[in-house]
Parts: sequence; structure tokens; C-alpha cells
Amino acid sequence: MSQAQTAQEASLSEKIIKAIPGLILVTILAYAAVQWDSWFKHNYKELRSTLSLNYVFAAIIFGMIIRNTVGVPSVFEPGLKFSTIFTKTGIVVMGLKYTWASLVDVGAMSMAFITVTLFGTVWLMFLLKSRFQLTDTLGGCLSAGFAICGVSATVATGPSIRAKGQEMAYTIASILIFGLLMLFILPPIGKAIGLTQNEFGAWVGVSIVNSAQVLAAGFAYGEDAGLMAGIFNMGRVILLPFVVLYVVMQVLGRESKEAKEIDKTKFIMDKFPVFVLAFMAVMAMNTAGFFTKEEIKQGKLFMEYAFTLGFASIGLTTKFSDMKAAGKDGIILGFIVALIKAVFALAVIKLFLGPILE
Repeated sequence: MSQAQTAQEASLSEKIIKAIPGLILVTILAYAAVQWDSWFKHNYKELRSTLSLNYVFAAIIFGMIIRNTVGVPSVFEPGLKFSTIFTKTGIVVMGLKYTWASLVDVGAMSMAFITVTLFGTVWLMFLLKSRFQLTDTLGGCLSAGFAICGVSATVATGPSIRAKGQEMAYTIASILIFGLLMLFILPPIGKAIGLTQNEFGAWVGVSIVNSAQVLAAGFAYGEDAGLMAGIFNMGRVILLPFVVLYVVMQVLGRESKEAKEIDKTKFIMDKFPVFVLAFMAVMAMNTAGFFTKEEIKQGKLFMEYAFTLGFASIGLTTKFSDMKAAGKDGIILGFIVALIKAVFALAVIKLFLGPILE
């Protein structure tokens, strides 16, 4: 074994050891959220249903309370960085809940709706950004982040348009603030206007951009809503490289020398999210009958555990001070565009997609 391989293994082992305290904290918090939900459901079943309160919200709220009161010591921080891994693992396992037939049932019309919504979000953001005196690079990060899937889209876009680290951090903070608010606001609105599980799942799957928050809002409404939110979220994520390329071309200028030198095929391949392929592989195996009913049942349980751990991590990493530091102009523009997208999505779902989704 070479010295480089030995050093790499040592580095990986060190990272795992450092992550253990944080992972233990997340596990304890997730367990507490599930136990609280069981108690709340037993004693206040109607209130729980009316307010859409369950283990999802409990995990996030408990984490936020800890982070913003007693605080989280630095020894726990490395383990909290696994929130994305937890949620993406849950998404991959969620492939057990679908077959190719169920995906086709969602329909090409739904995918067309997602595509128009995402590219429309970018177009609207660039149209309005000059009124808020934002730089092209910040506008590019915000447009990609609020269009697709938040953090991943921002990280994929930022280096390609030479955005500053502060601009990327600002965008991520803005997206997480918006998603956090929508996480608590949309479920009661959905119940008030009588959205079905699938309609609500489609709505949040387009309206909220951070994948973990999409799933949290969906599963807070119900299991079917969570699964539909997952499908629409995947539809968004599949388009990530195409939307990022569109943003890059907008920032650089389509006719610029730099834009013309971009190898578009390679760009799209490099930016394509690998976990999407894993989700599709699991779904294909389920379609082919590789899994028994018991295995699918166990997979569902594992998926719920993975998501709960991810939601607990989100709460433990949400700092109110970050929200304050994010400033107002970019957040205002992001919120305006995101709210327009949410209203447009709701109208399309109620007027055209309702029968397809049922």
C-alpha cells in the first residue's frame, strides 16, 4: 500500500471518529422527536392533524431550540455535516416505493410543468435583479438556488460564474430561511384550501427548493404527500445541470468568447447528481421484482430513519444569527420570485394537474 493510500485511509478514519459525537447527538434528538410524536399523537390526535405537527417538525424544532439557546459545542459539529448524506440516502431508498409505471403516471405534463417553472424562475430573477442592484454573480447564484435545489445548485453554479464565497453563503442562507418559513406555513395552507396528499406533495416539490425541506414539508402533510414531493423534487434535480448551464450562459453572455468555449455536453455530465442515478437504479430493481414485501417494508422504515436524522441535523445547524446576517435585498428578491413561483405552481396544479396526480 502506498503512502498516499495510507494517509487517505487515516484521514477518512479520523473524519469518522470526529463525526461520532455529532452523530450520537443527532440520533438521540431524532429518537426524542419520534417519542414525542408518539406521545402527542396519543394525547392530542386532532390537534396534531390540524397543525400537521409530527416527528418531522419535532426533530427540526428541537434541534433549533438547542442550537439557539444552549448552543452546540464544536466537538459535535463534524457529525452535523452528514445531514445531506442522510437525506440523499433516504431519497435513494425511497426508490423502493416506486416503479417505472408509477413514475410514468405522474406524466410528461408534470415534467413539462417543472421545466417551465424552473427556467421561468431563472428568467424572472434576472429580469428583476437590476432593480435590487445585485451583481450578476449574486443574481446567478440566487436564480439557480431558488430555481432548483438550494445548496447543491448554488455550489454547482458559484465556481462556474466566479461568484465570491460570501455570495454563495448569502444565497444558501437566503434559501434555507425561505424553506424554513415555508416548511411551517405551507402545510396549514394546504389543509385550509383542501389540497389532496398528491397535490400538496407536487406543490411543495416545486415551491420549496432545499431537498430536505421539501421532504420535511411533504411528510409533515402525510406519507403520500412526502412520496409525491420526492418525485417532483427528483424531477427538479434531474434538470439541475441544464438550469445551471442556462444560468452560466446568462451571466457570461451567450455571445462571449468564454461562453462559446464551454463544452456543454461535458458540463452537463459533470454536474449531473449521482444520487439520482442510484434512486433510478433502486426503482428499476423494484420494477423488476427484486424486493420482497418484507424488504420493501424494512426499506420504508430505513427511509424514515434516514430522513429523521437529516431533519434533526437541519435543526441543529440552523442559527438565527445567520438569518440576520444574510441582509435584506437578496432575500427580498429571492422571496418575491419564490412566492410568485409558489402561486403559479398552485394554480397549475389545481387547474390542470389535479386529475393526473390522483
